[in-house]
Amino acid sequence: MQKKRFKFHLFPLYSDRLIFIAVLFLAIFGSFMIASAEMGAVAGDMAVIVMAVFRQLLFVVVGVAAMAFFTRKSVYVFNERIIVKFGFVIVVAALLATRLFGAVGGAYAWIRLGSFSIQPSEFAKVYIIVAFAKLLAKDNGEELNRRNFKTALIMAIILTGIIVVVQRDFGSGLVLFGIAYMMLLVPRKKEFVLYQHRMLIIFFVVIVLFVFLLSPLGTALLANFGGYQIGRFLSSADPFAYQYDSGYHLIMSLVSFATGGLFGLGYGRSIHKYMNFPNPSNDFILPVIVEELGLVFGFIPVVVLYGMILIPLVRYAFKSVNTRERMTFVGVFMYFVLHFVLNVGGVSGLIPLTGVPLLLLSSGGSSTVASMIAIGIAEAEIIRYRKRVYANNSR
Repeated sequence: MQKKRFKFHLFPLYSDRLIFIAVLFLAIFGSFMIASAEMGAVAGDMAVIVMAVFRQLLFVVVGVAAMAFFTRKSVYVFNERIIVKFGFVIVVAALLATRLFGAVGGAYAWIRLGSFSIQPSEFAKVYIIVAFAKLLAKDNGEELNRRNFKTALIMAIILTGIIVVVQRDFGSGLVLFGIAYMMLLVPRKKEFVLYQHRMLIIFFVVIVLFVFLLSPLGTALLANFGGYQIGRFLSSADPFAYQYDSGYHLIMSLVSFATGGLFGLGYGRSIHKYMNFPNPSNDFILPVIVEELGLVFGFIPVVVLYGMILIPLVRYAFKSVNTRERMTFVGVFMYFVLHFVLNVGGVSGLIPLTGVPLLLLSSGGSSTVASMIAIGIAEAEIIRYRKRVYANNSR
């Protein structure tokens, strides 16, 4: 009897290969740019640079393996009790455990395991996508009531509160709550309509308030208050008014964009990464990319690759009639788009700096692995959607 050979396919049948390709290109491109950015952080020490790149490539390999696993094995096979209740306890415990370790940049966001560290908030963002899709997506006649909606909202508030108050990581808390908020608007259930209408009103009020605070009158009011976050808000509105304080790094970021121009100075030739950025390979990776490769070979390819991930997710979210699929697509979309908007907007002065990484480009194992897991979860739902469409068209 002939033995069956095990065959591994990076791109499973019915998966969206363009998304996979974009993720791989971003991760590899990011590793090369991290190598260049680390020159500024370690003053050209080649041994440290090689180790940093090796670590990042290791994270990419682990992330690709995790992405492939979750593409083939849907996380939703676990029942609601395991995902929503048991999973919530694990995530809360991991977030609280960060207080046992020292702060980095004022934030207690990491669990250290020897030379490696884990940032639980990155995995909490992926968890909230899965938990909400499991709790609020009932497409098979299962019971669904307002209690499910309230439970989901309370979960989001608790996790956001721990990240912001206990960990002192406002950026990650904002991303997690943004993901949860938009996912709560997805289910088309009459039991949720009243809450969703109120949430939309609150959303538009917050947008108007945010625009007002960035206006001259709003910044004048904020100037009467102190605090690190207020300083970031004021410096984003007028960085040159705070050029020796909270606006310094933002000004240097803008100078890097201007220096890079259309075609950049050349790979490895960034000047400002050596002295003007606190985290050149993380929060400020984009200014380094643009300064070295310019808009044409740096920024535009990044936008195109992100578009190859985000546009299909939006398309599948609109096409699918399955609530779980739509919530998963919206959740993963918001995860990536919030990181992109907050990072790019922050380093370009359009919005206050929040310190969130640019997914798949910035250094860091937790963000790299977590984002690839999110893509794997979305790909599993894409396969499910495409199989159903193919079956219906074959009848």
